[in-house]
Amino acid sequence: MAKQQVDSKTGTTLGSWIRATRMEHGLSQRELATRAALSRSYVCDIERGRGAHPSVETLDKLAAALGAARVDLMKAAGLLGPVEGARESPEERRLLAVFRDLSDVGQQAVLHFARFVHTDEHQWVQASMLETLVAPDSAVPMPAGRSLFDLDE
Repeated sequence: MAKQQVDSKTGTTLGSWIRATRMEHGLSQRELATRAALSRSYVCDIERGRGAHPSVETLDKLAAALGAARVDLMKAAGLLGPVEGARESPEERRLLAVFRDLSDVGQQAVLHFARFVHTDEHQWVQASMLETLVAPDSAVPMPAGRSLFDLDE
């Protein structure tokens, strides 16, 4: 039997990590293979450590299909050590996986919408909420910006 790639820090193999993550998502090997554009037998070989040495491109496909970060699979494969202070949440990684699966037009639409929401959130200040949070005689200044109740001049 071929030797599986083992992460020296955690003692887990790439195959067992992929299998556990796949099972957490309720996916069969066939469903994972379809999502990753790989053959089911190749996914099976990776999970069982049968001489499969997936490329970085294959790890990327599996990461996207599992909603995981590329770095997670590379760590599971023993190619990278743990990353200190990772900022990404699982929701951000899933969103990124979905984003990467979109066409160029779809990605542009998502970016346009995200910029719109970001600008909208940072453009308005709700005066009524601020008044309840900051006492009128407080030395804390009110944030600058237009409120939803300001009239256009």
